[in-house]
Amino acid sequence: MDAKLGELHGDVLIDGDRIAAIGPDLQAQDAEVIDASGMILMPGLIDAHRHVWEIIDMGRLVKSRPAEYASNYQKWKMRTIVCMTPEDNYLAELVGGLEAINSGVTTVFDFAHGQPTEDRALAAAQGLKDSGIAGWFGFQLGVSSSYGPGDTVPLAQADGQRIAKTTETHWRTAERLQREYFSDSSAPLQLALAPSGNNGSALDDIRAEWGRARGMGVGMLAAHIHKPEAPHPAGFMGHRDSGIGDLHEAGLLGPDYQATHANRLTSEELAMLRDTGGMICATAMGEFPYVMSADKGPSVHGRSRRAGVPTGMGIDISLALPGDYFEHIRATYWNLYLDPEVRDVMKACSSDYILDFATGLGAKSVRLGDTAGTISVGKRADLVLLSTDRIGFGMAGSLADRVVSFASTADVDSVWIAGKARKRHGQMLGVDWPALKKRLVEAQERVGQLAATIRLV
Repeated sequence: MDAKLGELHGDVLIDGDRIAAIGPDLQAQDAEVIDASGMILMPGLIDAHRHVWEIIDMGRLVKSRPAEYASNYQKWKMRTIVCMTPEDNYLAELVGGLEAINSGVTTVFDFAHGQPTEDRALAAAQGLKDSGIAGWFGFQLGVSSSYGPGDTVPLAQADGQRIAKTTETHWRTAERLQREYFSDSSAPLQLALAPSGNNGSALDDIRAEWGRARGMGVGMLAAHIHKPEAPHPAGFMGHRDSGIGDLHEAGLLGPDYQATHANRLTSEELAMLRDTGGMICATAMGEFPYVMSADKGPSVHGRSRRAGVPTGMGIDISLALPGDYFEHIRATYWNLYLDPEVRDVMKACSSDYILDFATGLGAKSVRLGDTAGTISVGKRADLVLLSTDRIGFGMAGSLADRVVSFASTADVDSVWIAGKARKRHGQMLGVDWPALKKRLVEAQERVGQLAATIRLV
């Protein structure tokens, strides 16, 4: 996926955590030689938006029951996050990170919006670190749920606490995360923040919150962006369109900002993001239902990329969608047909164009374009080796054609992150899947029973 190199038959030399050389018949003394004859080596996949913690209750709600999902997702979240212990958060992030690696994802932006207390947030961060995945732990500021199992809570109160204004308690958690878990700026996994200020928030409050976050030296800020049903008053985000113009006028946009979903961004808003170095992640499989909504519409992938905004993709809701990342790559492709504004894009579409959302362009959408996303000398050695032995894996066409159209998690033979092998010969290294599945099922049953005791009225 390095445009300068194209598709090659040759060797890749890894030295430490970096790619040292690429070419035919490379020689290196004392190097481990991995025979990849007949296999496809590709960059590690980039998931630019995933709620990793939600794997704790996978299947409780599914997108294939759209009416049930739409009316219950936020209620499920309000109940579940207060019933999970720190140990549950650790387990969910550990298993979620491992599952991502197993499917070929080496970099993830984990939008961690399920941790209402400091001990839960710290445990979640440790779980994701211990999985070995690279990317960002994106701690959601403002989660303030104060009730618990057995309580009866007004729905409006619970919803208001789901993401409230950021308090000193949240800042202390963020500072502990940075100081105790993410102090090494060279580590593959770094701290990001998801500000509480968003559509409907006063721009003065957003300015203060974002200024403090940026003052910490945090490398990324991310937010879910949807166009409000009705404009907010002047001085509040969402006064114009999806609120990007309000942020731009306030001088808040920058190269550390990623807008997630962003389905209805106008061409003017996309230009603002482009000109300030901002990024977008759209999550096609999770956003298919948006096509039925007049205020949202299809994923923005085609329009934002055409506008010059680094645009990535992600699973989003690990609770309700499959973990095979290749399915989501294909969903990103099919989604483009749903947007009448990008018919010109589809006329010139190719497998390389589609795969780029999950590799090179995807890395740029999480501010890691110089580090990951392509097999290039000097970049981090995040690599995936695909077996092509399975019946049903296409044997003709370009490598990108074969990957986009036919690959699945079952074909992921090996995965390296920062030069360290995480999966070999189809098996995750040091991972006892049956034991983890047993723990996950036990946690799901316990958390589900507790969550059912919370009445939202």
